[in-house]
Amino acid sequence: MVLMEDNSSSKYVVFFDGLSIETIITHKASIVEEWIQEISSKEDMIIGLDTEWTKDKNKTKVAILQLCVEDKCLIFQFFFNNIVPQCLRSFLIDPNFKFVGVGIENDIKRLKSDYGLECKNGIDLATFAGEKCDQNYSSRGLKFLAKELVGLDMKKSKDICTSEWKSKELTKDQIEYACIDAYASYKIGHYLLLQKEEVYPKPI
Repeated sequence: MVLMEDNSSSKYVVFFDGLSIETIITHKASIVEEWIQEISSKEDMIIGLDTEWTKDKNKTKVAILQLCVEDKCLIFQFFFNNIVPQCLRSFLIDPNFKFVGVGIENDIKRLKSDYGLECKNGIDLATFAGEKCDQNYSSRGLKFLAKELVGLDMKKSKDICTSEWKSKELTKDQIEYACIDAYASYKIGHYLLLQKEEVYPKPI
C-alpha cells in the first residue's frame, strides 16, 4: 500500500511477521538523514543490511541498499543520486551500530568497490549462527536461517531476485522482497546477539 509519493521518495507499508513495516524508497539525502535520525533515537543498535543489483552478464553496480531496524526499513537507490549522502557514509561507520546480514561480507565489499562506502561493524549471521547454534548453519542461506532461528516463512523468488533493480519505479514484489530480506536479517541478528552466551561475533 502506497502512503506517500513525490519525485524523490515513496513510502509503503509491507505486512510481514504480524507487523506493518514502514518502508521508504528514496535517492534523496534529506530523506536518508531523517530516517537515520529516527532510528538513532531507538535503543536498538542492530541494523539489518542487504543489497540488490541487476544480475546479468555484465557486472553491474549495487542498485539499492536496504537497512532495517524493528518496523522501519529504508531502501536507498544509488542510480538516481550522483553523490552518496554523507549522512549515510557516517552512519555505516558509526561504531555504535551493528550491521547484520547473511553474506554481508560480499555486500560490504561491493559497497566499497562501487561507491567507496565503508561499513565498520558488519556481522555475518550465517557464520555467527554456526558458532553459536549449530556449525551446519554457517553454510546456510537467509531463508533457512530465518525459518530455523526465528520462525519466519520467506518466499525467495528467483524471478524477483534476478529482476531489474536499477529501475526508478520498483515493483510491489521487488519492494516486499527487499524489505523482507532486510527485516529477516535484523530479526535474526537481534535474536542471536541478545542470547546470553559467551560467544561474540567478530566484526568484518
